[in-house]
Amino acid sequence: MAESFCRFVDNINEWTGRIASWLFIPLTLIVVTDVFTRYVLDKPWYYLTINVQLMGTLIVLGAGYCYLHDGHVSVDILVTRLSPRKRAILNMILFPLVLGAIGPLLWQVTTGAIRSVQMLQLAKAIIYMPIYPYKVLVVVGVFLMLLQGVSFFIRNLRIVFPAKPGGNP
Repeated sequence: MAESFCRFVDNINEWTGRIASWLFIPLTLIVVTDVFTRYVLDKPWYYLTINVQLMGTLIVLGAGYCYLHDGHVSVDILVTRLSPRKRAILNMILFPLVLGAIGPLLWQVTTGAIRSVQMLQLAKAIIYMPIYPYKVLVVVGVFLMLLQGVSFFIRNLRIVFPAKPGGNP
């Protein structure tokens, strides 16, 4: 059961990260267009809001993917010297810190997204773009990162307390 949950979460974050990575293309095109129009044509381009939303979406939807592939910051010089079991114990000890950071963050972005959707919030810039879809995507991204953290914790539990032969896996 636990392994099924972990595989399910891993697959969601894998595909979410892969799909979100395609946001680099429009993001790059917008930045190149902005630089070209601003510095070559001497006409500022007013679509910075789109740029910010694409980059933010890429970051939050890629966070769970990064967690899945162990890409977040760690003190490698210390961690790599530990055995897999000791590393798993350290990860389990530090997991409450992860929950302590992601839990309140998820609460805050969710309440903000609910308010934003209720008022159909628009960005206050040169163009009034809807900002509420972006805020909902932030909630999704933070939630996926939390799920990946739980999956990581379960896997560490299995390393620290391996199943006995003939017992339940």
